[in-house]
Amino acid sequence: MKKITLFLFLLLNAAFAKAQDSCSTSVGIAAGIHTVEAVDGTEIPTPICAANGTGATHGKWFKYTPSQQYSVIISTDYEINTDKDTRVHIYTGTCGNLTCWAGDDDNGIIGNGYLSIAQFDVMAGTTYYIAFDDRWNASGFEFQLIENPYVAPVIAFIPTTIPTSSSICAVVDMNGDFLDDIVTTGTNQMTVLYQHLDNSPFTQSAYPLPDLTAAPSWSIAAGDYDKNGYNDLVFGSGNRLAVIKANPTGTGYTEIAYPQNIFTQRTNFIDVDNDGNLDLFACHDVAQSHVYRNTGSGDLLFDIAMFPTLAVGGNYASIWTDYNNDGHADMYMAKCRGGAVEGDPQRINLLYENNGDGTYTEVGADAGVNDGAQSWSTAIEDFDNDGDMDFIVSNISDQNRFYKNNGDGTFTDIYSTTGIDAQVGSWEIQSGDFNNDGFVDFLWQNNKELYLNNGDLTFTGYDLPFSEGGIGDLNNDGFLDVQFDNQVFLNVPNANNWIKVGLQGTTSNINGIGARVELFYANGQQIREIRSGNGFSHQSSFNASFGIGTATTIDKIVVKWPSGLVDEFLNPAVNTFLKVTEGTALSVNQNDKTVDFNVYPNPARDTINFELDNNKTTITDAFITDMNGKIVLNPTSVQNTIDIHSLSKGSYILILKDANKKIFKHKIVRLVVG
Repeated sequence: MKKITLFLFLLLNAAFAKAQDSCSTSVGIAAGIHTVEAVDGTEIPTPICAANGTGATHGKWFKYTPSQQYSVIISTDYEINTDKDTRVHIYTGTCGNLTCWAGDDDNGIIGNGYLSIAQFDVMAGTTYYIAFDDRWNASGFEFQLIENPYVAPVIAFIPTTIPTSSSICAVVDMNGDFLDDIVTTGTNQMTVLYQHLDNSPFTQSAYPLPDLTAAPSWSIAAGDYDKNGYNDLVFGSGNRLAVIKANPTGTGYTEIAYPQNIFTQRTNFIDVDNDGNLDLFACHDVAQSHVYRNTGSGDLLFDIAMFPTLAVGGNYASIWTDYNNDGHADMYMAKCRGGAVEGDPQRINLLYENNGDGTYTEVGADAGVNDGAQSWSTAIEDFDNDGDMDFIVSNISDQNRFYKNNGDGTFTDIYSTTGIDAQVGSWEIQSGDFNNDGFVDFLWQNNKELYLNNGDLTFTGYDLPFSEGGIGDLNNDGFLDVQFDNQVFLNVPNANNWIKVGLQGTTSNINGIGARVELFYANGQQIREIRSGNGFSHQSSFNASFGIGTATTIDKIVVKWPSGLVDEFLNPAVNTFLKVTEGTALSVNQNDKTVDFNVYPNPARDTINFELDNNKTTITDAFITDMNGKIVLNPTSVQNTIDIHSLSKGSYILILKDANKKIFKHKIVRLVVG
């Protein structure tokens, strides 16, 4: 931006509108240069639209109503203001009910760098309130309002204010209807804003949590660990965690307090031992991370030996992903530091590979993702749609990383060619296909808040008034929205098509956490993984959201469950929601040809027998489905003889699963009785 001399500044400033002390007394201004004599007004700008929190005691107010659409700049970044420190907030709405539109604290480059530059788009006839506060300095200054030609954004979000707020956000279905709701927390209570199918206003319900021992000051995660149909929550704080458990009707919540004194960072519900029950994993900032094991009877027990991570601190953000496509959820740990432990260099990230038997092996060095920098969080997605997961690591002490999956268990850092800014200092990174073009984008807590995926492993950065939050479809239009603090940022739809997939596990955990959803269409393949705990702090939707651009058909949706079962749906409709219940549309895959599989008698009347090569495999589960894939018989114990007398006459599929999660299928026929 061109510097303006003091003489020119004063010449241009021959006439100006005087700032007023409150929103209601503010007078209108137009494009040009304006003076704030001192920030000593009676009304403090609120809500806070710029960075760096509360602390102001006074404000000065203007209002601006453009005659047409513009891209507007509000700037104090001029030589006349050298050594000043300004902060500006821009609002829409009405006095007493304002909504943040834009804001800035320290984007200036002149002098000490503490001046303000806020850029935002405006609509003709809409009034925008412009307020400066004395968070850092109350002395007077000059600012300019510049009107530039409006250029339609590639993507846009409309902010709306919600009655409650939390900086650690949860956007997740809380009443079992697969619509994303909002969870916020306050002193000894939790509030849920329930979404409605008809897109009417959220219904707000407050739930008391007396004597809450751990508020979500660092993280929040969700999951129905007791399988009662309603999601439970875990709050991570600086000295412990608290599990918030839903009652059997979802109409009340109880804190399950745990005594362990742990500095809890990222939390996840995840089936660590793949027994069909959600366990709880929590990162410990100052010591070994820890697991709370699901007993299978609705309880979580502290069991640090269940998943023995390295006994060092600095554990910030765990994300569970099947990085090597073997059907088992692995875990990548972003760490801010290591520790004085032999074989564990200072400040090193860790990758725990799932061995498939309830144990894990740390392989970060072999995979090439043991980043030596201080890392806070990771976005893991198939960013290039080639069938495997790539990592974007957000660092605060060194260059960030983009680890492209080589498809052989190793990764290559291609950050320098991605077009992503080289800055450091960010801690939150989250992902989603925000423009529904079929490629996953990401939000980043840095100078450019949104990076859109160009589809060729390059990204373009865009400015947004937010950089993080809970991500989900908060108005049921198929486009991903974001909630942060007291605002919901609704994504303005474009012409791209989409599909949402919601999972309900039966053999696996009820949320389908750890499942992989794959979409196949004319442009190739896309992958989504269902996760509890997103980025460094937040919880986002359990629904898998896919954009397909201008494509109008989808060949198939494939769901690969943690149990090993695979459901397949052919030609699902676009621009709709698809609910998948585990085992209702089982795909017919070939058996393992190295294992003999015999069924007799077949056809059968009341019982069937099966034989496998017991030197090679052990059967742990058995199912019988009808020819449409619906489970019709699930024996409580697995024997070599199965009673089928309850089945009607007809053809069925016998499905066996072994200890290594391999699936074996055989067609059987039930004869008529008599």
